[in-house]
Amino acid sequence: MKVRRIVALVLVTSACSGGSFQLGESSVVAESNASNPTVAHSTTGAFVTWVSTENSESNVMLSVSGGTPVRVNDIPGDAAPHEQAPPQVSVGPEGQVYVLWQNNRVIEGRRFPSSNLRFARSLDNGASFEPAIFVNDDAEGKPASHTFHNLAIAKDGTIYASWIDGRRERGAPSHEEGSAHAANLAHDGHHSPSQAGLLGPDIVIARSLDGGVTFSAGVVVDTDACPCCRTSLAVGPSGEVMVAWRKQFANSVRDIVVARSDDGAQTFGNPVRVHEDGWAYEGCPHAGPSIAIDQSSNVHVGWYTGAPGANGMYYAMSADNGATFGERIPLLADRWVPPSQVKIAAAEVGAWLIWDDRRFEEPTLSIATARGDGTIRSVKRDVISGASPAIANGPLGPTVAWLESGQEVKLSLAP
Repeated sequence: MKVRRIVALVLVTSACSGGSFQLGESSVVAESNASNPTVAHSTTGAFVTWVSTENSESNVMLSVSGGTPVRVNDIPGDAAPHEQAPPQVSVGPEGQVYVLWQNNRVIEGRRFPSSNLRFARSLDNGASFEPAIFVNDDAEGKPASHTFHNLAIAKDGTIYASWIDGRRERGAPSHEEGSAHAANLAHDGHHSPSQAGLLGPDIVIARSLDGGVTFSAGVVVDTDACPCCRTSLAVGPSGEVMVAWRKQFANSVRDIVVARSDDGAQTFGNPVRVHEDGWAYEGCPHAGPSIAIDQSSNVHVGWYTGAPGANGMYYAMSADNGATFGERIPLLADRWVPPSQVKIAAAEVGAWLIWDDRRFEEPTLSIATARGDGTIRSVKRDVISGASPAIANGPLGPTVAWLESGQEVKLSLAP
């Protein structure tokens, strides 16, 4: 079995023409047994989270600027590794460090465990974390799936969490009236949900107005989600909240959509298709989208599609608050591209993109920058060996984390 370690790296664009890249020195932050990471940073440091599993016990770990990792979850083993559902880390406006993750609960007679979303905060720059709380409002109720989550923080400190919620069954009149039977179907059929007879699991968002002490009941954004492709969440400069996911359409078509809220995630507009890929697939590809909103309110989305004749990774931008999107731009297209991961972080104007190329035995990472007009300025391919990248942009510059050698984590700051 390969050792898995996480590597994180700060990238700096040079001022020369063509937008070439200068890479900072990298360092290992998790030597082994690590799931894929996420990353965030503030003026006080870079924060990398992952799930570490040893002796069948999984815990959420956090490293600050490559320092000694600390355990986030106060209950030992209260975590579960998953490539499409890694722990998410974000930083609040006053330096609070927030982490959101899933746990698993084995249910007798079910193929897959149920899951709840857990949340903990640090008020000392990641040195320690308060006891975790539940985010989903039915955590004490019937077992169901709550996973494929994301986390975003508004400038006013409001915390938003999104996820795919599997509590609802066919014919259920409301989100609150879902059942364990629905969750069981959602999990047991998640590789072929159309055969499970579901209307689909729900996209749900909850918010915290008190700095992560409590979360509101979840709001259903939409139904018919592809059951195991992650959600992606972003908050714009005017407080607009946008979520992206892979939606199930008629005839098993699974394309990327976004929905927008202008009232603090209390209501959402109808989902907008980023591009009509028309990818019909009887299963779940485990490849969700990534969304970011820059300071000019441009909406940037990256995604994977397996559509015949268009197999690969794509990017598109909306200049009208997500109402419409420009033409998709291929990041990696070939006759065969396996389901892969692309992540986006907003710049002041434009965005950073990073994705993995899994066509070969040793995957590699590529990096690009997108202009404010939605075009790709430059691409540096095969930057380094690795997979499952994460990216954040902020005071330290674009910071990237990824898995190396199948299971290893690194961090380096810009010189």
